[in-house]
Amino acid sequence: MSWTQVRTPRGTFGVRLHGGPGNVSPLVVCVHGFPDDASTWDGLAEVLVSAGYQVAAMNLRGYVPSPQAGPLGLDDLVADLLAVIDALSPRAPVHLVGHDYGAQLAYPTLARAPHRFRRAVLLSGAHPAFVQRNARRSLRQLWMSRYIVFFQLGRRADRRVAADDFAYVDRLWRRWSPAFHFPAEHREHMKNTLRASMPGPVAMYRAGGFSVPAEPIPVPTLYITGTDDGCALPLLAEGQNALFTHEYRNETWQGVGHFPHLEQPQRTVAAITSWIAASSGSP
Repeated sequence: MSWTQVRTPRGTFGVRLHGGPGNVSPLVVCVHGFPDDASTWDGLAEVLVSAGYQVAAMNLRGYVPSPQAGPLGLDDLVADLLAVIDALSPRAPVHLVGHDYGAQLAYPTLARAPHRFRRAVLLSGAHPAFVQRNARRSLRQLWMSRYIVFFQLGRRADRRVAADDFAYVDRLWRRWSPAFHFPAEHREHMKNTLRASMPGPVAMYRAGGFSVPAEPIPVPTLYITGTDDGCALPLLAEGQNALFTHEYRNETWQGVGHFPHLEQPQRTVAAITSWIAASSGSP
């Protein structure tokens, strides 16, 4: 799968398009988290295409081949995402799937431009307002989030993350999904992406913008989290259901860590297709 360069007023972004040029099927836009990139959706995208959808998975700003320059705050990433969606589907609303950081930036995106979306599925990333509120209730969660504090150390953190062939990232993967062994090919691909992109993927955590207001979200949304997530406990999403003025469902999957779409791909794609098929105009 090669990259398509999508030109927007905010720069040219790397997008992995699945479904062929000129495809008029409903579009599913997928947004990755950390430490990951758009290739994380490749397996899921193949199944969605066979189910009658087109899939566009973008690399966030800070990850090659998307722009390296420019601000990396959450508000800026929201603007990037909306610009890419406008370029890919200027008239028709899309489905949105986000994981980790991609899920967190989805909430303000859905609140800001609900008319651009049909339905959303968010994995392992609660609304930033509720993350800040609920994390204080759990010493375990505060300890699990220590990597964010470490990333504030600037170049020292950047050097540590990249040292010894990104051994720090290997430890995060093991900690965040303890029962899952990431395939060697995926690990090597991701390390190549990080190697070419640093310090962007880490600097993103220093760019701010996480004080997101708890605004109403009228887009039907499915939220999925895992009981064994070593990065973000399920309790972080408690209370966020009150934001959704239409349909909302929260599923907590037993024995699943931080990467549901990689750990249980068949279950994840079944949940996504079932959820988005409930909208009018689905295949």
